[in-house]
Amino acid sequence: MVTFVLLGAAVGSAVLAFSPGVPGLVLGFFLLRFFGQGLMTHTAQTAVARAFTTHRGKAISLVVAGLPVAEAVVPILVVAGAAAIGWRSTWGVIAAILVGLTVLVLMLLGRSIPLARTDPDAGEGESHWSRREVLRDPRFYMVLPALMGAPFIITAVFFHQVPLAESKDWTLAWLASSFVAFAAMHLLSLFVAGPLVDRFGSRRLLPWHLAPLILALLALSLLEGVWLAPVYLALAGLGMGIANTLMGVIWAELYGTTHLGAIRAVAQSVMIFATAAAPVAAGALLDLAWSMEHVVLVLAAYAAAASMLARRGLRTATASH
Repeated sequence: MVTFVLLGAAVGSAVLAFSPGVPGLVLGFFLLRFFGQGLMTHTAQTAVARAFTTHRGKAISLVVAGLPVAEAVVPILVVAGAAAIGWRSTWGVIAAILVGLTVLVLMLLGRSIPLARTDPDAGEGESHWSRREVLRDPRFYMVLPALMGAPFIITAVFFHQVPLAESKDWTLAWLASSFVAFAAMHLLSLFVAGPLVDRFGSRRLLPWHLAPLILALLALSLLEGVWLAPVYLALAGLGMGIANTLMGVIWAELYGTTHLGAIRAVAQSVMIFATAAAPVAAGALLDLAWSMEHVVLVLAAYAAAASMLARRGLRTATASH
């Protein structure tokens, strides 16, 4: 699967490098979205969640940390490459690097990656759940709104940064520079969240993990001042880091690991749909002459309601097993 995903991303990069027009561009971006942001993260988190049991939280947080690090480093490298050798050649180099990574991964890890894995770490001490069984389980739908809360909220707010800056009388330059706080806290929280999940379990932490985001949204709604920008972004980064770790662990704890890939695929699809709908929903409220302060207050209410729903669902799970 790792070989398939890496080579698929390499093909997408090569298509971009040699595309003669818009159809090739669209195909290249589709392949990169499908194999890159989609399957790379899905495969990595699924494989690690299946391979680790006792230290699953730490392992997932380490894997997830690769994304913010890449988001900080790769754009700089790509821009520098495009300036030096052109954007087509840069995508060609990326394709070659991905092929090289495929060979390297197979040489170093190929023999130690199991082709299949069945372990006794089943959800709640019972047999591993199939995707069909999970889709009939009410708990899945009670937990899902809280799990997709962080990406939904952050996408909605980040997409509308201009009206947010205008409502708070911030310059866009100040707001952009404040994103350093988000990146730093996001990365730091990943390494804090992993040990916490291993110690207390994702089911105990899940109903509370949106608290930093709720604080950030309430601060945006009720407070003023230039100092608020880095504070709100730091709280958002904290919430996002905890959420990313929980999303990699919770399904294995609830439903076991045999069908983890299929179960996570459903959850990821819902999350992608939610993040696509978030800017539209927030934009519709802004079009109705709502202020950003009122929009973020609604988002805070959603986060609180989703947390209470998840707490009730997980309590029901404990009582019924």
